[in-house]
Amino acid sequence: MFMAEEQEWANLLAEIFEKLTQKHASITYDFEDLAMNGRVEKDGKVIPTGTVALTGKLTITAK
Repeated sequence: MFMAEEQEWANLLAEIFEKLTQKHASITYDFEDLAMNGRVEKDGKVIPTGTVALTGKLTITAK
């Protein structure tokens, strides 16, 4: 189940990047205390893989 969600996010990001590239655009995300808890499902059990925390800006520029 979690892998399907990750694939959906990967597909969405790929589409966004493609559109940015076509328009030579950039996009900036501003995060404040964003925390993402990673996890995988194996043998019917949920296993935590770590936490990523982000505060600041992320800019993606396509040329």
